[in-house]
Amino acid sequence: MSGENVTTVAGTELWVATALPATYTEAGYEALAWKKVGEVTDVPSVLGRTYNTSTHAPVDKAQQIEKKGSYKLGSADWKMGWDENDEGQKICFAASLDYDVLSFKVVKQNGSKRYFTAQVSKFTEDQGTVDSNVVGAMSLLRQTDTIRSAA
Repeated sequence: MSGENVTTVAGTELWVATALPATYTEAGYEALAWKKVGEVTDVPSVLGRTYNTSTHAPVDKAQQIEKKGSYKLGSADWKMGWDENDEGQKICFAASLDYDVLSFKVVKQNGSKRYFTAQVSKFTEDQGTVDSNVVGAMSLLRQTDTIRSAA
């Protein structure tokens, strides 16, 4: 294995749009007007599902049978340097005060993209110690499965 297809998180960008796509396809998402969310420092997972477990335990057998039940898309917790003037951060902060669903795009180092919709359930300004940067902490509750687009 040469590692030529492996990338790092360096260069990853987060983009937000206030509209939802007309179709939940790459073309539908790309037609939106995007604003970059600046100063992102921590990039969470935005892909995949987490399934609950349904257990069947008949009393006449010793085995409990487990099956996949319902699922959730999970939340994605982002961190960024706090920037009062960043348009993307302003959009996300405003969305944290209501119930709107926004569109998001993650552009990775190799140019591949991830598209999804989410509600902003948290956007806080976090302080720290004398040597800390002021950071924003944002939680996104994904509303749609993530669409992957290769570079």
